Amino acid sequence: MNSRLAYVLLTLSSLAFGGTWVSGKLAVGALPPMLIATSRFAIASVLLWGWTKIRNLPAQRLTGHDLPLILLMGLSAPVGGTVFFLYGLRLAPASDGAIIVPGIGPILTAVLAWPILHERIGRLGAIGFATALLGLFFIVNPGGAQAPGRLPGDVFFLVGAVCWAIYPLAGKPAIKRFTPVMATLYAMVTATLVLIPFAVAEAGWSKLVSASPIVIVSLLYLGTFGTAVGFVLYFEGVSRIGVIRSGAFAYLIPVCGVILSVIILGERLTALTVAGGLLVLCGLWIVQRGGRTSRTERT
Repeated sequence: MNSRLAYVLLTLSSLAFGGTWVSGKLAVGALPPMLIATSRFAIASVLLWGWTKIRNLPAQRLTGHDLPLILLMGLSAPVGGTVFFLYGLRLAPASDGAIIVPGIGPILTAVLAWPILHERIGRLGAIGFATALLGLFFIVNPGGAQAPGRLPGDVFFLVGAVCWAIYPLAGKPAIKRFTPVMATLYAMVTATLVLIPFAVAEAGWSKLVSASPIVIVSLLYLGTFGTAVGFVLYFEGVSRIGVIRSGAFAYLIPVCGVILSVIILGERLTALTVAGGLLVLCGLWIVQRGGRTSRTERT
């Protein structure tokens, strides 16, 4: 029952993160990346803080011992993953990012989780990851001529994937010390404080004032469902089935992104996209069947 609830939470999280592809595409053409990232996490911080007050959640104060962990959470996926991805979108096709970030990120997480968290992926898990990665290639259907600046953009995506791989490794011990909501809140506040000076230096606030309603809605989505809701649901799933099995759900993010792009942006759904989506779902099922838990979780 606990695993089933985790699957539901992680699927909803993937759907929320998948929507950031649509909203990010709408926002990045009108606003500077640092401003988008800062606005996103500022909105998420306010919402998460309000949620703790509405639910009357107990305050969990930070100590000096907690600061390195919270700083690592804030600097990894929230700052590094978001900023590198947004700048990569300016240089390389979005399909490159769709392959590199959700494709390589979970694999790096699985590799790092073995020595750090003592979670082993197992043979079936490896087959599942490979199957899902193959499906991801079908979905994004990479190809075409090499555009100027594409290679530097792909390097940005690769660094962003490393940042995303680190985030759940830092997040799992954090949600043992704090609740998922509080851990996410601290990470979002950290990211906001780190990004504000860069957003000011980018001098894009005037563009925010004159932004169109669709851009404002996109920013609101990024801060609410694409961040606050998505991260809390994700960590709730991690706390139930572990980092490796939760990480496999990252392959659902581009699937959800493609579906939402078809519905909202009117993009065409091809046979390769459908076949890739089925392979991703098959890979996820294999990972769940063959996933291993840590020694602590088995105990």
